[in-house]
Amino acid sequence: TVAEIKRLDAGSWFGAKFAGAQVPTWDEMLVRVQQHPGVGVYPELKSPPLYTGRGIDMAKLFVESLKKHKLDTAESLKKTPVIIQSFDRPTIKRMSVELPTVPRVFLTSDEKDITDAQLKDLATFAQGIAPEKRLVATHPDLVQRAHALGLTVTIWTVRADEKTSYPSARDEMAQFLYTWGVDAIFTNNPDLFPRR
Repeated sequence: TVAEIKRLDAGSWFGAKFAGAQVPTWDEMLVRVQQHPGVGVYPELKSPPLYTGRGIDMAKLFVESLKKHKLDTAESLKKTPVIIQSFDRPTIKRMSVELPTVPRVFLTSDEKDITDAQLKDLATFAQGIAPEKRLVATHPDLVQRAHALGLTVTIWTVRADEKTSYPSARDEMAQFLYTWGVDAIFTNNPDLFPRR
């Protein structure tokens, strides 16, 4: 339960000065974020069909929460940016109806999702695609094809502790950003982001 989770120490593993820190609820986190103009959130709606199968409409709860916090208007999104992401294509499509002003990104690791026909369909209800980085490495033309349809491309996840053919995570990110032209990167190492 939330009450049980609130009794846990979520900070001491990180350092003594964080001992006793609590895990914030979604609503508590949104309140904190809204206190800092320009700071936003990029929530992932994970496995909505799993919850639906258990009698919980996670997408509905999410929509209600954003509306309660007034994060569903063009004006509010300027102050507190929100981008919705999910591996569940029907949920992204649903969000285009229920939260039409909030940008939506479809996550995928599947080759079938990056065909021209699938990208064209995706562009009718989403603003971006977030393919696993290997899909762009294998099909670098994906970026140009998505951009031609007005879709952004965000890859995931670059990690310094992952063995790759690149000398460093910074070099890997630079390849995706400056050679292949992706728009954004999910990374565990923002300190290594190769800014130009």
